Amino acid sequence: MFSSILMVLLALCMLAAGILTLKRELTADPPVFTSEKEAKEEMLGLFQDRGFFYLTAIALFMQVVCKQANIAPFDFFQAFLASSGVQALFYLMKRKDLGVKTGLVVLVSFIFLFF
Repeated sequence: MFSSILMVLLALCMLAAGILTLKRELTADPPVFTSEKEAKEEMLGLFQDRGFFYLTAIALFMQVVCKQANIAPFDFFQAFLASSGVQALFYLMKRKDLGVKTGLVVLVSFIFLFF
């Protein structure tokens, strides 16, 4: 029950962060690039994950270690939701503490696994 409530809260954080990002992108002026180098830097900025792949890997690692051979597709969903939800939560709070994010992903994954 507790993990279901946590899943809903993390999903709502992801939805709110997505809506804020979409709103910000729609109100911004389209970028104008004067050089190829500038365009390349902008493209690299788009793919900057801010630790998303590391957090997803940590959540998946916890699933694999704790469940060992009993991995189901829902476990991948939980790992993705844990990492994305924590990322969205920190995005909404406008903080970038990767260490705290990592600890929170471990805690959320632990809750998903055992509660």
